[in-house]
Amino acid sequence: VQGPPGVGKTAATRALTRAAHDRPESDLIEINVADFFGRTKKEIRTDPRFEGFLQGRGRMAKRDMINRVLKESASYAPMSGEYKTVLLDNAEAIREDFQQALRRVMEQHHRTTQFVIATRQPSKLIAPIRSRCFPVQVRSPTTDETIDVLETICEREDVSYDADGLEFVASAAGSDLREAILSAQATAVEGGEVTMS
Repeated sequence: VQGPPGVGKTAATRALTRAAHDRPESDLIEINVADFFGRTKKEIRTDPRFEGFLQGRGRMAKRDMINRVLKESASYAPMSGEYKTVLLDNAEAIREDFQQALRRVMEQHHRTTQFVIATRQPSKLIAPIRSRCFPVQVRSPTTDETIDVLETICEREDVSYDADGLEFVASAAGSDLREAILSAQATAVEGGEVTMS
């Protein structure tokens, strides 16, 4: 799943797994690549999502820890249905040596695990991984589409708004839907409404 930041790549994957799995809370494993490569070994080892895979393995190299978590996540049988989904988010940050390991895991566990690789820069993925993927492009929303999303959220959250306020928030965020939603939320929390005032 490829596209610019804030356009809904991760949200779309979560929606897909909610529709595809009977127990999406158990059969979706989200791994943000920054959770690994931007953290220390101790932070990875004590993360509640990963500590079960890494107990008694404090001497492992960081690269081996990452490989172990990935292999273990992929190897367990799905809780329901025929497969589970592993989402690798911000995949442009995956180093090439780790991508080779990922390719092997994808080959070994393709019958029980669906891999979704979300990235802003698909060109940073090695060719053997790209060739095993079906690319889905997520484009930036137009300002009108962003306004529609904000309007829906305001109505569902019972937040007062006016058209000028929504247009201002949508325009200020550019084509980053996540930024627009967060700005509208901050405005509603601070001011009680999303209006030009």
